[in-house]
Amino acid sequence: MARTKYAGIERRVLASGAERFDVRYRLPSGKSRTKTTTTITAAREFQATVLAQRARGGLVDPKAGRVTLADYSERWLDGKPELRASTVDMYRGILRLHLLPELGRVQLSRLDVATVRSWRADRLRHVGPGTVAKSYRVLRAILNTAVADGLIVTNPCQINGAGQEHHEERSVVGPAEVWALADEVDPRWRCMVLLAGFCGLRLGEVLGLAVRHVDLLHGTVTVERQLQEIGRSGSQVFAEPKSKRGRRALVLPAAVAKELRQHLEQMPDAGSDSLLFTGAQGGPLRRYRWNQEWTRARTAAGHPTLRFHDLRHSAMTLFAATGATIAELQAQAGHASSAAAMRYQHATHDRAVALAELVDRVITAPPEGERAMDAR
Repeated sequence: MARTKYAGIERRVLASGAERFDVRYRLPSGKSRTKTTTTITAAREFQATVLAQRARGGLVDPKAGRVTLADYSERWLDGKPELRASTVDMYRGILRLHLLPELGRVQLSRLDVATVRSWRADRLRHVGPGTVAKSYRVLRAILNTAVADGLIVTNPCQINGAGQEHHEERSVVGPAEVWALADEVDPRWRCMVLLAGFCGLRLGEVLGLAVRHVDLLHGTVTVERQLQEIGRSGSQVFAEPKSKRGRRALVLPAAVAKELRQHLEQMPDAGSDSLLFTGAQGGPLRRYRWNQEWTRARTAAGHPTLRFHDLRHSAMTLFAATGATIAELQAQAGHASSAAAMRYQHATHDRAVALAELVDRVITAPPEGERAMDAR
């Protein structure tokens, strides 16, 4: 087998007469690697790429990227102990249903933009764009960590806008509809509707409330935890609120405080740690059981597609319509950022009418001098 050396490249002629070109280079760790190509042009292109990556400080060991996405995603999750159990459960669901079936056996070093684009196009043919956007963000986060770990040079998730979700406008119901929905719900759970529809609590926050969280003397309810159901097993755990700002004490509207007083009067033997809303056997209320009740109640009230979370949106829209500032909306909702609270600042028709009436009073009022003459 004949050999010819170029600058950093060795040409080999096999017994069959075919040519092979070996590019030898050294990693930052000091280890040597060899890349074999079939043409001198490909060898020189690879050599130029190695030199450019070394200059940028981005040269990685190609063997390191041979781990599959399935194996690395497990390591990625294990390396994030700060994640909430519900978030880990969500990530595992996305991996199981949307990422690993097609990409799980692919080595990280073989994931490129074309592969990611093909995967995304396939997913969009089978599930909604919101689910695909969530899945893309998880894949991008995993591969960002792979870049930081020195397993790959760049993240192949380079599709502009692929991780953005375009939310449909949530349904909004007014105070009368919230009361009507509360009337349809089993009396044991009536106040769940009011706390969501008039105070903006999430379902998990409502289910996590205990007697000690309600202060009728000062008219407040304290949110300091939420009840979550984890995995397909449905195990129930108390967890921290969604963000640090999720811990909050909210002043109750007088009508809601009155309803909570009546609710507590129906719990004469309850201790301070007793849950406000329980299932038939006195334990934590299961979400599937609440969903059954909510589906029945919303249908009876004439809102068959209304989601329970839409009540939170309705409450925050009501606060915005009555003049709440961004900071006040953020505090009420327990949002981590003002950006999330800003979406409730959209105009409502009733508020627009009220503002127009206020402006009309000003623009139709006579000037000061004319009012003085009229008075004489």
